[in-house]
Amino acid sequence: MEMTRARGGLSDRTLNRLIVGIAVALVIGVPAIGLIYFLDRNVDPGPSMSQRSIDSAEAAVRTEPNRIGARLQLAGAYLAADRTADAAAQYTEILAAEPSHRMALLGRGKAYLAANDLVAAKKDFGRMVDDAKSGEMANVDPQLEAAYYLLGQIALTESRPADAVTFLTSALQIDRADADAMNLLGTALIATGKPQDAVDILRRAVAFVPTGWCEPYAQLTTAYAALGQADGASYSGGMVSFCEGRPDEARAQLQPLVNGTLAVDAMLGLALIATAEGDDATATTLYGKVLEKDPESFSAITGLKGLATSDTGATTGTTAAPPAANTSPSPSAAGN
Repeated sequence: MEMTRARGGLSDRTLNRLIVGIAVALVIGVPAIGLIYFLDRNVDPGPSMSQRSIDSAEAAVRTEPNRIGARLQLAGAYLAADRTADAAAQYTEILAAEPSHRMALLGRGKAYLAANDLVAAKKDFGRMVDDAKSGEMANVDPQLEAAYYLLGQIALTESRPADAVTFLTSALQIDRADADAMNLLGTALIATGKPQDAVDILRRAVAFVPTGWCEPYAQLTTAYAALGQADGASYSGGMVSFCEGRPDEARAQLQPLVNGTLAVDAMLGLALIATAEGDDATATTLYGKVLEKDPESFSAITGLKGLATSDTGATTGTTAAPPAANTSPSPSAAGN
């Protein structure tokens, strides 16, 4: 009997110890597991891509401090990281060795501009223009075009629209497809009291970039209003509505125009809305209607090619034929 009680007592003590041990393990172990899980899910990713670029460029400059290419790379990395003072310092080092180094002048000007030091930026861009404008390749010089553009941007910021017109016109003489320069030139022309010229250049801008860019359409609205052209203002206002994500409002502004003098523009706008909403059938008929009126419409031809490419990608092993150009838009799409 005594032996039985002894064995029973020992078993109870062992069980109690096990219970206490399990409790201690839970108290200690659960938080530890949670900590391990947190650390596993929150691993330090290390330096960012931007910082790695800076580190690499800094190492290259330390190795070869007199190599201009290394300093240009470092200055560019600083500028991309919004370290404008450091970028300007590197460009200054380059200019100390080569006072007319064009990439350094342009880069330092951009760094000053990003830091809102317009006086210093104008000085560097102006020096670059003076050095490059008489060059043999000046009429196709992209760096010179950039300097003209940035001088135009600064002139607008400083409320000097006439100077902006001069600079931006020079930029467009080099790059006739620079839609950003067209937009700023249109803005400057409005400010100098030339709304019709503004309409002409802004329409070119939106022909190059017809969607996803609200500013030129907003400037067009201002220019059309200054001319007293209500249909034009309704068209550009509709495109602003579309750009800002209000397609129903945009349709309401564009549909009344499809039988008027801006029919092509209105139907192109409606086609862009239909394309954005995935309504390829409506877009196709609208582009076709545009081509009936203007067989060489770049926007309509491009839009149809985009729809055909989309159809080709969605159908394996088939080639989508281009949509017919002589179809008529549905009444709900074009207002006919």
